[in-house]
Amino acid sequence: MNVLLSKFPTKIKIGNEIYPVNSDFRNCLKIIMAYEDERLTLEEKYYILLKRLYGGIPNNTEEAIRKGVLFLNCGKEENSDVSNNVKRVYSFNKDGEYIYSAINQTHNTDLESIEYLHWWKFVFFFMDVDKDCTLSYLISLRDKKNKGKLDKEERKTWFTMRRILDLDYVPKELEDDDSNFMKLWNQGK
Repeated sequence: MNVLLSKFPTKIKIGNEIYPVNSDFRNCLKIIMAYEDERLTLEEKYYILLKRLYGGIPNNTEEAIRKGVLFLNCGKEENSDVSNNVKRVYSFNKDGEYIYSAINQTHNTDLESIEYLHWWKFVFFFMDVDKDCTLSYLISLRDKKNKGKLDKEERKTWFTMRRILDLDYVPKELEDDDSNFMKLWNQGK
């Protein structure tokens, strides 16, 4: 699909049935955040994807999950060899305020005031944020750290800004959190 020639998809064909999908960026972000949550099992993540994207459980769940992931990847097949070896440099959950600011600064788009924004459009905005915004700086530092290329000043910055920069950092107050799937689900996360 060429996004310049076609409208962004709002339906997915599974077998012989066509399912409308909730393509709003906020809904899709909740699915992505569930995938980022290490406390959830893979089955729980799939359940969240199916319920949030399709509004229910389609008949062919395996195909629905596969096509749902394809939708979340903006129609691009995932290369598992590459994706398994790549360390994350951003988190929609942890970097929310920086993502919001970067999109606002770069694209003059206030996400809070938008009723509906297609997930793919949001992703394209996100992928093209200005190199001079805070989010780009954080991503650059994380990428350098992943590659072992932080210089002395950047290592000092990492140490002082660890709570913001380290995607695996868990604040002390959350270490003993025994949240479970249903608690998260009921809170709408």
